[in-house]
Amino acid sequence: MSARNARPPAPGAVALGLGVLLSVLPPILAIGCGGTLKVTKLGASAQRPANIALFLSVFDKMGQPVGGLALANFRVYEDKKLISDSKGKRALLDTGIASSRYALLLLDLSGPMVDSEDLPELAKAVGAFVDKVGASQSVAVDVFDGNDEVAPLFGFGANMSTEKIVAAVRQFRPRNRNSNLNGAVYQGLHALKEQLDQATTPEKGAELVVFTDRGDLSHSVNAAVLEQALKETPVDVYVIAAGEKVSRPEIAAIGHNGIFVSNDPKAFKKGFEQVTAKLATVSDGRYIFSYCTPKRRGDHELQLEVAVPGDTGRVSYKFDADSFKAGCSPKRRPSFSALTKAAKPPPPPSADQEAAASDDDR
Repeated sequence: MSARNARPPAPGAVALGLGVLLSVLPPILAIGCGGTLKVTKLGASAQRPANIALFLSVFDKMGQPVGGLALANFRVYEDKKLISDSKGKRALLDTGIASSRYALLLLDLSGPMVDSEDLPELAKAVGAFVDKVGASQSVAVDVFDGNDEVAPLFGFGANMSTEKIVAAVRQFRPRNRNSNLNGAVYQGLHALKEQLDQATTPEKGAELVVFTDRGDLSHSVNAAVLEQALKETPVDVYVIAAGEKVSRPEIAAIGHNGIFVSNDPKAFKKGFEQVTAKLATVSDGRYIFSYCTPKRRGDHELQLEVAVPGDTGRVSYKFDADSFKAGCSPKRRPSFSALTKAAKPPPPPSADQEAAASDDDR
């Protein structure tokens, strides 16, 4: 069994907190103006020979991330004068050089679901999760039953086709029928903390998504111990619970960032759709814009304008061009001196409330 899935040390010995980052300069938050686009500077870099780079998030007036922007959507102004493409070569860089995100999906296959006609549909939902969330994050899938340790299905960085993942879910047979929900969540938090600690990017984040059709039955991890771990973790936790015996209070105590609860065993499809859609957009609207400034001395102010049909937004950055010279490539990897946390996209309509309404209608 891989080290990632090894049973963590005793609860009291595990420090569930984000590792200390390298010291950075105090972040300067810059919000776009001149339109309703909200352009936030997450990080900035000015490097010789003449490289300027900004790590940005772009949201519209409804608070939704603006994805799919190209170089044509960006305009560079220095000291209020437009810099043409020919005078300032530019590029959009992979945001992965500044940000690392991890998503771990935990599947409860200890109970009724594993024997039901809905198992193939659950497997398909898992495949869709891996495809869509995996497009912008590193994804892993683990299965749990009543055993002390989770069963790894698909690890971070593993090369496995979606078809094989779907087939593995359908073929899994429980080793123990008493659901170890609390233990699996505790191990999941520990596994994601390890990923965050090992990440070398300035910005990092993680989500734990749990599916269960019952609740905790093995009691291998005390509820109070799990509650403390959830308070201390930097990981966002979501729970999809669909089954006749799921307990809303128990699920709500775990899913601090979002829950979907229904007593209809088939409702898991809707829960997966909502959580998958939410996590698939976590990295949307983020860009690293890099260009070569023509300035060679003195202090200057960059204003970067983001323009979409019918709307604009701007962000500013002051830089010192002393000792800048020729030979710049906009594709050079930047070293960001400051990062600030971007606002997260607003949550989708409350799955918990919708499920509750559905339950009340029956």
